[in-house]
Amino acid sequence: QGTADWQWTPAEVARLRQDTAVLHFGSIASWTQPGSEQVLAMVREVHAAGRALTSYDPNVRPSLLGDPARGRELVEGNVGISHLVKASREDVEWLYPGIGIEHVAARWLELGALLVVVTDGAHGAQAFRQGLPAVRREGRSTRLVDSVGAGDSFTAGLLAGLIERGLHTADRLARLEDPSLQGLLDEAVLVSSLTCERSGADPPTAADRDLAREGR
Repeated sequence: QGTADWQWTPAEVARLRQDTAVLHFGSIASWTQPGSEQVLAMVREVHAAGRALTSYDPNVRPSLLGDPARGRELVEGNVGISHLVKASREDVEWLYPGIGIEHVAARWLELGALLVVVTDGAHGAQAFRQGLPAVRREGRSTRLVDSVGAGDSFTAGLLAGLIERGLHTADRLARLEDPSLQGLLDEAVLVSSLTCERSGADPPTAADRDLAREGR
Protein backbone atom coordinates (compact mmCIF):
# COMPACT_ATOMS: atom_id res chain seq x y z
CA GLN A 1 0.00 0.00 0.00
CA GLY A 2 1.05 3.59 -0.57
CA THR A 3 3.43 2.74 -3.41
CA ALA A 4 3.53 3.36 -7.15
CA ASP A 5 5.70 1.98 -9.93
CA TRP A 6 7.01 4.83 -12.07
CA GLN A 7 10.45 3.62 -13.22
CA TRP A 8 9.25 1.94 -16.39
CA THR A 9 11.78 0.90 -19.03
CA PRO A 10 11.35 0.56 -22.82
CA ALA A 11 11.56 -3.22 -22.51
CA GLU A 12 8.66 -3.31 -20.06
CA VAL A 13 6.27 -1.11 -22.00
CA ALA A 14 7.09 -2.86 -25.27
CA ARG A 15 5.22 -5.91 -24.02
CA LEU A 16 1.77 -4.59 -24.91
CA ARG A 17 -0.23 -7.45 -26.39
CA GLN A 18 -1.41 -7.09 -29.96
CA ASP A 19 -4.98 -7.94 -28.91
CA THR A 20 -5.13 -5.20 -26.25
CA ALA A 21 -8.59 -3.62 -26.25
CA VAL A 22 -8.00 -0.69 -23.90
CA LEU A 23 -4.82 1.02 -22.71
CA HIS A 24 -5.38 2.93 -19.47
CA PHE A 25 -2.81 5.26 -17.91
CA GLY A 26 -2.59 8.15 -15.49
CA SER A 27 -1.46 9.75 -12.26
CA ILE A 28 2.16 9.53 -11.07
CA ALA A 29 3.31 7.24 -13.89
CA SER A 30 2.16 9.81 -16.46
CA TRP A 31 4.34 12.67 -15.23
CA THR A 32 7.26 11.23 -13.24
CA GLN A 33 10.52 10.64 -15.07
CA PRO A 34 12.13 8.44 -16.18
CA GLY A 35 9.15 6.10 -16.52
CA SER A 36 6.64 8.63 -17.81
CA GLU A 37 8.63 9.11 -21.01
CA GLN A 38 8.24 5.41 -21.81
CA VAL A 39 4.57 5.27 -20.82
CA LEU A 40 3.58 8.30 -22.87
CA ALA A 41 5.55 7.15 -25.90
CA MET A 42 3.59 3.90 -25.85
CA VAL A 43 0.25 5.69 -25.43
CA ARG A 44 1.03 8.08 -28.28
CA GLU A 45 1.91 5.20 -30.59
CA VAL A 46 -1.22 3.21 -29.70
CA HIS A 47 -3.47 6.27 -30.03
CA ALA A 48 -2.01 7.36 -33.36
CA ALA A 49 -2.22 3.87 -34.82
CA GLY A 50 -5.73 3.23 -33.50
CA ARG A 51 -4.52 -0.05 -31.96
CA ALA A 52 -6.68 0.29 -28.84
CA LEU A 53 -8.91 2.69 -26.95
CA THR A 54 -6.76 4.98 -24.79
CA SER A 55 -8.14 5.92 -21.38
CA TYR A 56 -6.68 8.50 -18.98
CA ASP A 57 -7.26 9.39 -15.32
CA PRO A 58 -5.22 12.42 -14.15
CA ASN A 59 -5.68 11.39 -10.49
CA VAL A 60 -3.67 14.45 -9.52
CA ARG A 61 -1.41 14.58 -6.49
CA PRO A 62 -1.10 18.27 -5.51
CA SER A 63 1.77 17.55 -3.12
CA LEU A 64 3.79 16.12 -6.01
CA LEU A 65 2.70 18.45 -8.80
CA GLY A 66 2.96 21.56 -6.64
CA ASP A 67 1.50 24.11 -9.04
CA PRO A 68 -1.88 23.88 -10.83
CA ALA A 69 -0.42 25.59 -13.91
CA ARG A 70 2.20 22.86 -14.26
CA GLY A 71 -0.48 20.26 -13.61
CA ARG A 72 -2.73 21.70 -16.35
CA GLU A 73 0.10 21.61 -18.87
CA LEU A 74 0.85 17.96 -18.13
CA VAL A 75 -2.78 16.89 -17.99
CA GLU A 76 -3.80 18.66 -21.20
CA GLY A 77 -0.94 17.03 -23.06
CA ASN A 78 -2.21 13.64 -21.94
CA VAL A 79 -5.84 14.47 -22.71
CA GLY A 80 -4.78 15.04 -26.31
CA ILE A 81 -3.75 11.38 -26.69
CA SER A 82 -6.78 9.94 -24.90
CA HIS A 83 -10.13 8.83 -26.27
CA LEU A 84 -11.67 8.65 -22.79
CA VAL A 85 -10.83 10.89 -19.84
CA LYS A 86 -12.13 10.20 -16.36
CA ALA A 87 -11.42 12.67 -13.56
CA SER A 88 -12.83 13.51 -10.15
CA ARG A 89 -14.40 16.80 -9.17
CA GLU A 90 -11.40 17.32 -6.87
CA ASP A 91 -9.02 16.88 -9.81
CA VAL A 92 -10.88 19.43 -11.90
CA GLU A 93 -11.23 22.01 -9.13
CA TRP A 94 -7.53 21.85 -8.26
CA LEU A 95 -6.37 22.03 -11.87
CA TYR A 96 -8.83 24.75 -12.91
CA PRO A 97 -9.75 26.83 -9.84
CA GLY A 98 -12.88 28.89 -10.35
CA ILE A 99 -13.81 27.26 -13.67
CA GLY A 100 -16.95 25.14 -13.95
CA ILE A 101 -16.77 21.44 -14.72
CA GLU A 102 -18.75 21.91 -17.93
CA HIS A 103 -16.17 24.38 -19.25
CA VAL A 104 -13.27 22.12 -18.34
CA ALA A 105 -14.95 19.16 -20.03
CA ALA A 106 -15.51 21.28 -23.15
CA ARG A 107 -11.83 22.21 -23.13
CA TRP A 108 -10.78 18.56 -22.92
CA LEU A 109 -13.15 17.61 -25.73
CA GLU A 110 -11.61 20.33 -27.88
CA LEU A 111 -8.19 18.84 -27.16
CA GLY A 112 -9.32 15.52 -28.63
CA ALA A 113 -11.09 13.45 -25.98
CA LEU A 114 -14.25 11.73 -27.23
CA LEU A 115 -15.82 11.21 -23.81
CA VAL A 116 -15.12 13.03 -20.53
CA VAL A 117 -16.49 11.61 -17.29
CA VAL A 118 -16.28 13.49 -14.00
CA THR A 119 -17.07 11.69 -10.76
CA ASP A 120 -18.38 13.37 -7.63
CA GLY A 121 -18.15 10.79 -4.86
CA ALA A 122 -21.50 9.87 -3.36
CA HIS A 123 -23.22 12.30 -5.74
CA GLY A 124 -22.57 10.12 -8.78
CA ALA A 125 -21.02 11.14 -12.08
CA GLN A 126 -21.62 13.13 -15.23
CA ALA A 127 -20.42 12.53 -18.77
CA PHE A 128 -19.75 14.96 -21.59
CA ARG A 129 -19.59 14.50 -25.37
CA GLN A 130 -18.93 16.96 -28.15
CA GLY A 131 -22.10 18.83 -29.16
CA LEU A 132 -24.46 16.84 -26.93
CA PRO A 133 -26.09 17.48 -23.54
CA ALA A 134 -24.33 16.14 -20.46
CA VAL A 135 -25.56 12.87 -18.99
CA ARG A 136 -25.80 12.81 -15.19
CA ARG A 137 -26.35 9.80 -12.95
CA GLU A 138 -26.90 9.74 -9.21
CA GLY A 139 -24.74 7.93 -6.69
CA ARG A 140 -25.76 4.71 -4.97
CA SER A 141 -26.55 4.44 -1.28
CA THR A 142 -23.89 2.31 0.34
CA ARG A 143 -22.42 1.33 3.70
CA LEU A 144 -19.10 3.14 3.64
CA VAL A 145 -16.17 1.16 5.00
CA ASP A 146 -13.21 2.46 2.98
CA SER A 147 -13.20 4.82 -0.01
CA VAL A 148 -9.66 3.91 -1.10
CA GLY A 149 -9.79 2.56 -4.63
CA ALA A 150 -13.26 3.92 -5.38
CA GLY A 151 -12.09 6.07 -8.29
CA ASP A 152 -10.05 3.31 -9.90
CA SER A 153 -12.96 0.91 -9.45
CA PHE A 154 -15.28 3.37 -11.19
CA THR A 155 -12.89 3.49 -14.14
CA ALA A 156 -12.58 -0.29 -14.20
CA GLY A 157 -16.35 -0.66 -14.15
CA LEU A 158 -16.73 1.85 -16.98
CA LEU A 159 -14.07 0.23 -19.16
CA ALA A 160 -15.38 -3.27 -18.48
CA GLY A 161 -18.84 -2.12 -19.48
CA LEU A 162 -17.56 -0.68 -22.74
CA ILE A 163 -15.70 -3.89 -23.59
CA GLU A 164 -18.60 -6.16 -22.67
CA ARG A 165 -20.95 -4.14 -24.88
CA GLY A 166 -18.52 -3.95 -27.78
CA LEU A 167 -18.30 -0.17 -27.46
CA HIS A 168 -14.55 0.07 -26.87
CA THR A 169 -13.54 1.62 -30.18
CA ALA A 170 -13.03 5.30 -30.90
CA ASP A 171 -15.82 5.33 -33.47
CA ARG A 172 -18.36 3.71 -31.17
CA LEU A 173 -17.32 5.79 -28.18
CA ALA A 174 -17.87 8.95 -30.20
CA ARG A 175 -21.40 7.80 -31.11
CA LEU A 176 -22.56 6.66 -27.67
CA GLU A 177 -26.26 7.31 -27.23
CA ASP A 178 -27.82 8.44 -23.97
CA PRO A 179 -29.34 5.08 -22.91
CA SER A 180 -26.03 3.27 -23.37
CA LEU A 181 -24.10 5.98 -21.57
CA GLN A 182 -26.59 6.02 -18.70
CA GLY A 183 -26.24 2.27 -18.27
CA LEU A 184 -22.45 2.46 -18.35
CA LEU A 185 -22.36 5.19 -15.71
CA ASP A 186 -24.81 3.34 -13.47
CA GLU A 187 -22.66 0.23 -13.68
CA ALA A 188 -19.47 2.15 -12.92
CA VAL A 189 -21.15 3.80 -9.92
CA LEU A 190 -22.23 0.35 -8.73
CA VAL A 191 -18.70 -1.07 -8.98
CA SER A 192 -17.28 1.93 -7.14
CA SER A 193 -19.85 1.70 -4.36
CA LEU A 194 -19.17 -2.01 -3.86
CA THR A 195 -15.49 -1.20 -3.38
CA CYS A 196 -16.44 1.33 -0.71
CA GLU A 197 -18.21 -1.42 1.24
CA ARG A 198 -14.90 -3.29 1.67
CA SER A 199 -11.67 -2.50 3.45
CA GLY A 200 -8.40 -1.96 1.64
CA ALA A 201 -9.04 -1.14 -2.03
CA ASP A 202 -10.71 -4.50 -2.69
CA PRO A 203 -12.72 -4.11 -5.91
CA PRO A 204 -15.54 -6.52 -6.81
CA THR A 205 -15.26 -9.21 -9.43
CA ALA A 206 -17.55 -9.21 -12.44
CA ALA A 207 -19.59 -11.90 -10.68
CA ASP A 208 -19.93 -9.69 -7.58
CA ARG A 209 -21.06 -6.82 -9.77
CA ASP A 210 -23.62 -8.94 -11.58
CA LEU A 211 -25.10 -10.23 -8.32
CA ALA A 212 -25.39 -6.70 -6.96
CA ARG A 213 -26.96 -5.52 -10.20
CA GLU A 214 -29.60 -8.21 -9.80
CA GLY A 215 -30.19 -7.14 -6.20
CA ARG A 216 -28.73 -10.28 -4.65
